[in-house]
Amino acid sequence: MLYVGKPVHGQTDSTISLFKVLNDDSDAERVNVKLGRSSVNTVEILQGLQIGDKVILSDMSQWDNVDRIRLK
Repeated sequence: MLYVGKPVHGQTDSTISLFKVLNDDSDAERVNVKLGRSSVNTVEILQGLQIGDKVILSDMSQWDNVDRIRLK
């Protein structure tokens, strides 16, 4: 099973979009992620991420209208 820190807007048993950091750490792209069970600090990932993927867990609602961002 795969777990990550609990995203700002992540609810148990829901599908959300997160920004996944790309290999060179200079960009991130939006991916759909299916969440499972959660605790206070972590949430189970059922689909959408692999072990080793890095995601942005903070509030990214400012960029709801884009699918890719540049990281600085």
